[in-house]
Amino acid sequence: MTSRKLNTSNQDDVIRGTDEDAVTSKLSAVNMGYIKDEYVKWFVRRPARRSPIINRGTYVRNIGLDTLIIKFLEIDDVKKQIVSLGAGSDTRYFHLKSLSRKFHKYFEIDFPEITAKKVLTIRKHKELSDLIGDDAKLGKDNTEIYASDYCLLSGDLRGFVQEMVPWMESNGFDRSIPTLFLSECVMIYMDSNDSNKIVEWAASNLITSMFIVYEQILPNDVFGSTMLQNLRLRNIELRGIHAYPDLESQKERFLSRGWIHAEAVDINKVHDSYIDPKELARISRLEFLDEFEEWHLLAAHYCIAWAYKVTDESQKLLYNKVQFYDYKNVTH
Repeated sequence: MTSRKLNTSNQDDVIRGTDEDAVTSKLSAVNMGYIKDEYVKWFVRRPARRSPIINRGTYVRNIGLDTLIIKFLEIDDVKKQIVSLGAGSDTRYFHLKSLSRKFHKYFEIDFPEITAKKVLTIRKHKELSDLIGDDAKLGKDNTEIYASDYCLLSGDLRGFVQEMVPWMESNGFDRSIPTLFLSECVMIYMDSNDSNKIVEWAASNLITSMFIVYEQILPNDVFGSTMLQNLRLRNIELRGIHAYPDLESQKERFLSRGWIHAEAVDINKVHDSYIDPKELARISRLEFLDEFEEWHLLAAHYCIAWAYKVTDESQKLLYNKVQFYDYKNVTH
């Protein structure tokens, strides 16, 4: 792999710190009973209970992404691969593996400072290393793991095409099989020129591909401006938000770069229309949420967007099914 001097600016350091915020919030949602994940606890140094709004947001984020990912994995019997961009301390591989989901390969990419911590955690806890398997090997000063269906790689996504793609290919990445790219509040931190290169490459160089993005939108209204101002106080800059500030531009990001189908919905839509009412009743009993106006404002400023690119009509029919089920249109 070609070496590249990583940007060690203060902002990069702060962005790396957002990983701890995200995994702590996920553990809070797990501990409160919103979601199930037996593995996230190993990645949290200081557990903390989040507010009901944050717990609900974490729940919707996870159920939304997992719904699309599992539907992707269930398309026909062909083995598939997943590339998690800026994966951080995400435990989705371990959770899916525990549910007997199979992959050709599950790639995770992040800064070496992050992957080194993940390697340590995996090596420390047998519950994690057993899921990866006995064939796992360490590399690059213990910042990477290579196994039969899991590959943890260190690098900078700003050099994805030039550096990470060849490194993935040397570790089993296969351009000929269906591939899902996942960006969970990751590309939003990048300049759009850099993130667009990833989107364009994935559409142009793979036979069948899918992309799922979860990130913030609507930076220009009062709530959005305040959100950005609060983040800047923490030295966090959402570099990509003005390039794709709403649902239409989120779709156009893909459609203008070779993807044949794209959709985008905000978190309000996922919560109100795409989650079983019985599930909503269940989570409502977990803790009292009285800030519904604030919840709706927050949920309107996050979205899930997804796109696919296939080569024939039969594949198109299959990938059209990778979407949410609208419970509001169900007749009883």
